Amino acid sequence: MGCFCGVFTMSLLVRMPERACGTTRIREVASPASPELELRYIYLGFVRIRQGERRGFDFGPMDTVAVVLSGAVEAAWEGADGQMRRETLEGRRDVFDGLPWAICARPYTTLFLKGLSGPAELALIRAELIAEGAAGSSDELPRPGAEIKTPERLQAQAIGRGKRSGEVRYVAAVTRSGHGMIIGETLMCAAEAEDESGGERDYEEVRHFRLRPETGLGTQRVRSRDSDCAFRIRNQDTVAIPSGFRPDPATAAPGHDLYCLWALAGPSQSCPPSCWLSEVRCDSPRSAAGACEPGRRCR
Repeated sequence: MGCFCGVFTMSLLVRMPERACGTTRIREVASPASPELELRYIYLGFVRIRQGERRGFDFGPMDTVAVVLSGAVEAAWEGADGQMRRETLEGRRDVFDGLPWAICARPYTTLFLKGLSGPAELALIRAELIAEGAAGSSDELPRPGAEIKTPERLQAQAIGRGKRSGEVRYVAAVTRSGHGMIIGETLMCAAEAEDESGGERDYEEVRHFRLRPETGLGTQRVRSRDSDCAFRIRNQDTVAIPSGFRPDPATAAPGHDLYCLWALAGPSQSCPPSCWLSEVRCDSPRSAAGACEPGRRCR
């Protein structure tokens, strides 16, 4: 199972499903629909789009952030003025090759994605943040639409030093009705991931991992007042961390690069202030650190 536990009753480690399911053909990894994960907000799934293929997505009252993991796509959606918008997300070769492109779609926005090079792989992170009952009131709902997040608009922060250096990239943040969600990436090259987690938290988190080489192994420890569990993580594993639990830094075996796509969600007043920085939604300088070269640490 790859888990070494003290007192622990939940299965927080999720393997990537072999096949996509449903009409949207999303590989759903974590969601509140899985009671054993004890999530309230975050849905995490992955989709592959072949070159020339066009797919449509509409997640109703949920805010959606699509992060390009590899390849390039064209995104199309209907703006608040009723006009169709089209933008190209140039993407990257893989998660270790440069900064991400992303698109943030508001509730009740139909988003169309077309593969330009591929297959393109995207992570779809969703959360229902609008207040209960607001779905029936047009005054409470944001107008349909979407926003592109280019690498130049990301806020990035260098972490660690020397052999333990890396980068945290804040991709997008959304707040509605006193609830919020933030999505980001952490890249550690041939080193250990840093984390500034404090005590137990009132917000939940989902972490998805990629390793290079793909045959590598890592460890993610999750603790609470009455439990302590260390998961042996492999490439494309996901760990769900419910509110009340605290994750330790994820680590990779020596000589392996570790990538982590993460999402936080919960009451906005309970999340660390850095989670809801307005700079994530505004123009901000990109980090000087961009990509990892095979066999070398991050520049």
